[in-house]
Amino acid sequence: MSGSYTAVYLITNVFATYTLYRFMCIFFDRKDVDKRQEFMSYSLYFCIISLLYLSFNNPAVNIASNLIMFFMLTYNYQSTTKIRLIAVVSTYMILMIIEVLVMLILQSYGITVTSGNDAALIIGIISIKIISYIVMLFMSNFKMISNDIKVSNIHWLSIFIIPVGTLILVLIMISMDYSSNVTESIISIVILLVINVFVFYFYDELMKSYESKIEKTLLQQQNNAYLKQLEIINQSKENIKAFRHDVKNHALTLKYYIDNYDREGATGYLDNILDFINYSKEHAKSGNFEIDSLINYKMDLAEKSNIKAEVYLAIPHKLNINPFDLSIVIGNLLDNAIEATLKAENKFINISIELDRNVLYISISNSYNGNLKLTNSKLETTKDNDNHGIGISSVQKSIEKYNGTMNIHYDGQVFYVDALMYN
Repeated sequence: MSGSYTAVYLITNVFATYTLYRFMCIFFDRKDVDKRQEFMSYSLYFCIISLLYLSFNNPAVNIASNLIMFFMLTYNYQSTTKIRLIAVVSTYMILMIIEVLVMLILQSYGITVTSGNDAALIIGIISIKIISYIVMLFMSNFKMISNDIKVSNIHWLSIFIIPVGTLILVLIMISMDYSSNVTESIISIVILLVINVFVFYFYDELMKSYESKIEKTLLQQQNNAYLKQLEIINQSKENIKAFRHDVKNHALTLKYYIDNYDREGATGYLDNILDFINYSKEHAKSGNFEIDSLINYKMDLAEKSNIKAEVYLAIPHKLNINPFDLSIVIGNLLDNAIEATLKAENKFINISIELDRNVLYISISNSYNGNLKLTNSKLETTKDNDNHGIGISSVQKSIEKYNGTMNIHYDGQVFYVDALMYN
């Protein structure tokens, strides 16, 4: 092996080690991973594999060492032996198939990787590593989709264009003037590979930041709802304390009405007492703290905008549906309902949530001004910047987690949303 090929091999093997790390991320969860230990283990993998390849360059040694090291790397992550074996075999088979296919394709164009020619060897190794990288990126995207993370068409396109563009540039550099500008070509290859890694690394970080922002917004809404519910509970307690303090006076007043056979006066006075004890802003009183809190918070906002609300709840204290998903579904549907109702003349919202035969039915109807914004037959909502992107699509995804369905229909004055989720 020439010195230039050895340099290119070491550079591309760093790139291949990063690709392997990303493959492992597809199979395993990194939540509780010791990042330092993980980095050290992949660095050790790079050193051992590079040393064995450059020292022996024997196919049997390469295969055995890679399989053993792949398996050792899986111990960075919490998993079962079965999953570890599946991950190792699947990853190795994917990489092996890519290597064979690339060699066959290059051979059909007259480039024989096994010929010993430096340029052919370098073209082969770079092509294999970049194609493996592209396959890994596509698999990562499919994992994101399976986890209900939206992947844009631009990202799909960039996955193909950026690495393929890199490969084409590298091949042009090597085929044109590699022998006369070895150092410059190697530096250019390094820069191009580093750019590839950083482009998709920063994209992944942006995606994480976006998901974190959505989660924080939803948690803030849930927090506000809980605070509102606590305010309602505290106000009710204060009212009861005040009633107890004045109970003697209330009893004397009631006795006066009874002694004078004033049934209407007594009834009216009792109604006033009950209204005083039961805090009037408590729209939801099902006993399910999460749902009551959220509805009371949203309906308090609606009441401040002169929206009339009717709430019917028939649900147990606890449901088997994650409160976070309930917050997404009910919170966003109520946000949309309030937003639409504000533009209507006759402002009202009707809410019905009940559990029947282990199915949670959610029905929300509201008035609106008769105008809807549709794009490609899909409803659009206009949220503020903090809540932008948390809408009907998020509601749909949460409902689908529980094998549920959502139906939207409307006439010229009333907008209806009916959803069901299996408990």
